[in-house]
Amino acid sequence: MKKLLNKVTMITIILMVMLFFIACGNSDEQLTTNEHLTSDEQLTLEDFLNDFDYMMQTMEDTFPYFGVAERTLDVDIRALGRETRAMIENYPYSLENFANELGISLEDMPDLDEHIFWSIIRHEFISHFVGFTHTAPLDFRLYDSFKPSYTRLGSSYYSSNNHDVFTNPVAERFYQEQEALFNNLAEDQAELFQFIFREKPSVTAPRRPRLVETEIIEEDRIAYLKVSRFLHFDFSASSSLISFYRDIQKYEHLIIDIRDNGGGSSDMWRMLIMKALWPEGNNMPDMPLYAFYRDSELGKYFGEDNIEIAAKYSRYIPETDYLLTVTEIMETNNLSHINEDDVGDLAYGVRFDTSIGNIEEQHIRRAALGVRDFSYPFDGEIWLLTNENNYSAAALFARHAKEMGFATLVGEPTNGGYTAYVGAHFALPNTGIILRWDIDYLTDSEGRALNEFPTTPHHFNHPDMDAMETVLQLIEEGNF
Repeated sequence: MKKLLNKVTMITIILMVMLFFIACGNSDEQLTTNEHLTSDEQLTLEDFLNDFDYMMQTMEDTFPYFGVAERTLDVDIRALGRETRAMIENYPYSLENFANELGISLEDMPDLDEHIFWSIIRHEFISHFVGFTHTAPLDFRLYDSFKPSYTRLGSSYYSSNNHDVFTNPVAERFYQEQEALFNNLAEDQAELFQFIFREKPSVTAPRRPRLVETEIIEEDRIAYLKVSRFLHFDFSASSSLISFYRDIQKYEHLIIDIRDNGGGSSDMWRMLIMKALWPEGNNMPDMPLYAFYRDSELGKYFGEDNIEIAAKYSRYIPETDYLLTVTEIMETNNLSHINEDDVGDLAYGVRFDTSIGNIEEQHIRRAALGVRDFSYPFDGEIWLLTNENNYSAAALFARHAKEMGFATLVGEPTNGGYTAYVGAHFALPNTGIILRWDIDYLTDSEGRALNEFPTTPHHFNHPDMDAMETVLQLIEEGNF
């Protein structure tokens, strides 16, 4: 009997060893993006569903644009959320067809982990309204880009919430691992790279255009300024602007081109372009804006946080240091065009004074990185070229330039992403994935949601002409 037991034990050990090597062989063939985790660290399907439910509930508490998304994009975000949740529950079968298109069989599809979960949120859910009100799950590149500004004390983007989110150890680990995964798959497994990131591996990083480009189109008459983005201005860009402004003081026309400028910081155009060139220092009109917040404790928290942050810097100045109720604002202001259905979800608000006369010299020097004397009033005609790739700060620049009489707009309507807040970020508790979206329902002085009614130019492109060709023709015709 003892010999029999020893024999059975030996056979069992041999079988276990064989199964171990078979499993190892299969793991070489099937990529699993959670190889970095030990068995007790791996998240379960329930963990992922809890994170998704947390995201949707946070949207309900803070996101004020469900109605605008449905009216402008034909996207029912809540219904899309239910579909996406079912997709997570039914993975891998829910993405089997897409995997097959890339030549990946069901057996070789990666296991559901944080990175597949991120991919589903990004590409199956938010892709339907990407670019709308800054809604996005951050990838490692955005995380690395944003983290310094949002966590550094003294930064105009700093808040306690942003600091906590970006220094969350679960989030830090996720983005470190995502970067490693991105680089490893790009080198060795193009199909799986496309499956997760929905892009083809690139051999070289795309070249970013220069921040500021200048040109003299016609000596002593027409000057041209191209600004590719309102982010990460450096000493060189600020110095280039000063030198350019000095050289064109007596010109008749200045063309400012922000086509394809996706935004950045409104401080850049407010301080280094609009205030610097404003022809009448004592006549800087206001363009009042209203920001409203959802009827929840979290919505109220971010509304109060917005007021506190805005009051510290030369951005938009809140006219009260506390939130008003929607009823109080409606009773004292004529917001006749506000959407009644949207108002039902809103509880608090504040009126902002947006005049560039609010800007203090100390803030200009900081934005210009120490470059002094940033005032070169331009008495000629200013033209602003716009298109549908203008979002966020670039879209706000176009809005202000038109409404405040700073420039004549030429080209195409801008897109959206209008916000007066520095960014609300949320880290999902189990995966650490960071999401962002605008929490302020921003309206003009009559209540129109800016994200529903984008800025249109004074002059659309002429037939068979782009904006540059159109503005030059307008100048030659004297049509201004």
